[in-house]
Amino acid sequence: MQQKEYLVGVDMGGTKIAIGLLSVDGEMIKEIRLDTKGHEGPEIVVNRVVEAINALSEGYEIRGIGVGVPGIVDTDHGIIRYWSTFDWRNVHLGQMLNAQLDKKITVVNDASAATWGEFNFGAGQQSKNMLFMTISTGIGGGIIFERKLYTGSNRLAGEIGHVTVNPNGPTCNCGKLGCLEVYASGVSIQRHAVDAIKKCTSMLVEMEKQEQRPIDTKMVFAAYESGDLVAQEIIEQAATYVGIVLANFIQTFNPDCIVLGGGVMKTTSRFMEKIEEVTETYVLPSYRNTYEIRRSQLFENAALIGAAHLIV
Repeated sequence: MQQKEYLVGVDMGGTKIAIGLLSVDGEMIKEIRLDTKGHEGPEIVVNRVVEAINALSEGYEIRGIGVGVPGIVDTDHGIIRYWSTFDWRNVHLGQMLNAQLDKKITVVNDASAATWGEFNFGAGQQSKNMLFMTISTGIGGGIIFERKLYTGSNRLAGEIGHVTVNPNGPTCNCGKLGCLEVYASGVSIQRHAVDAIKKCTSMLVEMEKQEQRPIDTKMVFAAYESGDLVAQEIIEQAATYVGIVLANFIQTFNPDCIVLGGGVMKTTSRFMEKIEEVTETYVLPSYRNTYEIRRSQLFENAALIGAAHLIV
């Protein structure tokens, strides 16, 4: 017997859009991925998303559609206030989707959506107070407080990537100096490596020649695993700043669980181990053994699943 109602989750990324049909208990029934092409403008992107949702959900009764989007999101009104990747401002995404789909639409920040997904169906299950950090192209995060998604007075909570770790550091895309994101995001790790090999000897130079492609984050982690000193300095600097930020959050709101997701966390277990080591070093002794740091279980599906289940 076919289940009566299903959910649709949408994860709008800078490169790809993932759309999934899900059961109410989190099972992925089927999924579609398409290129974002956000430079074409919101209307064209929305039309392609609607077409994909209709194809995916044909023959199914849909309760609602949850959409996770990077940037500053006005969830109450379904508006993308600002998405820096494509310079989208005040895009009434919920209204645009509803006009064509006539379904309940929820639009949320993608990191908040991923937080909810991990809490309910991933590595954060059974926790009461959880911190989620996604380390990917950029760095985002979310907070579960007393088993509820905490978004703050203006729904802006969770901008972990823009916590200042070095007030004399490089300028971040947000305009501030020394944000965590300028040291530990995938893009920043790659950029630091490109700059470093201009001044230092590194196996990254040879790797770039052999693979006949520019240095990327995966290449930096491969060099790190092989003992390259330049890569080691970059990766361990990233892990150190992540660990310091986690220690501060632990002492601020005392979570029992910290979940780390995003593409960078798929690279090597040594990175995770270094983060754990630094966190324990910087946290006060009374907080040790009060938390557990876990790797994401859902990874690229976290935001999709979480966005869908925020409409339940």
